[in-house]
Amino acid sequence: MTSDHIDYIPPLFTDIDSKDYAALSHCLAQTPGYNRSQEANMLGAETDAEAIRTFLQDYRQTKLTYRSYLKEIERLVLWCIYVPKLTISNLKREHLICYREFLAQPDPESLWCGPRQPRTLTDGRPNPEWRPFASQLAPPSIRKVVSILDSFFNYLVINNYLAGNPMAVDKRRKGKKSNSTDRWLERDEIIMLLDALNDHINESNGFEVARAKYIILTLFYTGLRLAEFTNHTMGDFTLMENEWFLNVVGKGEKPRKIVVVDEYLEVLANYRKHIGMTSVLPEFNETTPLVPAQDKKTAISPSRVWQIVKWAAELGAQKFEYLAETALPGQEGEEQKLRYLHKASKLRKASPHWFRHSYGTYLVKSGCAIEKVKELMGHSDISTTTLYLHTAKIDLHTSARGLSLNLLA
Repeated sequence: MTSDHIDYIPPLFTDIDSKDYAALSHCLAQTPGYNRSQEANMLGAETDAEAIRTFLQDYRQTKLTYRSYLKEIERLVLWCIYVPKLTISNLKREHLICYREFLAQPDPESLWCGPRQPRTLTDGRPNPEWRPFASQLAPPSIRKVVSILDSFFNYLVINNYLAGNPMAVDKRRKGKKSNSTDRWLERDEIIMLLDALNDHINESNGFEVARAKYIILTLFYTGLRLAEFTNHTMGDFTLMENEWFLNVVGKGEKPRKIVVVDEYLEVLANYRKHIGMTSVLPEFNETTPLVPAQDKKTAISPSRVWQIVKWAAELGAQKFEYLAETALPGQEGEEQKLRYLHKASKLRKASPHWFRHSYGTYLVKSGCAIEKVKELMGHSDISTTTLYLHTAKIDLHTSARGLSLNLLA
């Protein structure tokens, strides 16, 4: 059975509890693959399902890492079940190459891709509208998947469950630069999102619009990763020597402090007043989620934040398109029209992570030392932070603008 002939791809697991493990065991109920080590393994695993469960359980104490690994292992297992119809211990290098290509080009119209939906219905049954992917993965996301799966297979090899790592010869070439910092929003694009939301407000959606504006501005002013954004509370804001900070536990359970600038403090206070909080600014150890649902007690999910950002981005794109339609005639108007259309197409590609890149970019543009940018963003390697120096290229553009053929006459 290939992916072209299936009617529904059900979610495999949300956690490695007894119910999920039973489903995983059923899906991988095949004889050991060619890559199983002939030696006794240190996991005590007899099947691929047991090996996967042990791997994930070892990361339970690092919540964000666990969630990320869980998602990518599930996607790989689902692909194994429905495409090559193999288990983990049967995978070869050629299969992993095919999977990597699949990540870059899953058919958006297939059962693999679709708008983000809850995994289960209200009665607990699998949601038939759920899809493993929201869209095709961008190159930086694919590199992250490759890194996670490489760690997974290395773990199985080190513990003598697998004889070899089928991804070992498919690692990313060193020195290859990511273009991830091209995906950031300029000031006028962020303002357009906010203006479009203001234009969209009516008597029935005041809360949704206010929350969308708060989400966008919080992402921009803090540079939080999406998982971090939905995993903290208002009590993580702290006042130290009359200065506000946001305490964050980020990637790899690494703690950091984010400076809360005055502009954002006003955004936070206005939103808290809008949703009826008793205090304008966060109280000590307050348990209200950083992004609360309307009940002010429940944190909204990462997928819901994603949907809200995409909704706002679409409104902003439509407003840019309207400006393009109403541009004045003439060469200057035509140039303005093309710029507006370009920005509209850019906004439609935007995701929550673009605001993290915007945060890093504008910290650099504001003159913040690169070492401080590294600390504020929670990077483990300064080489990641130096990518935000790409803003200096604007100066190169200004310097070269005088180049003209007239100078050669």
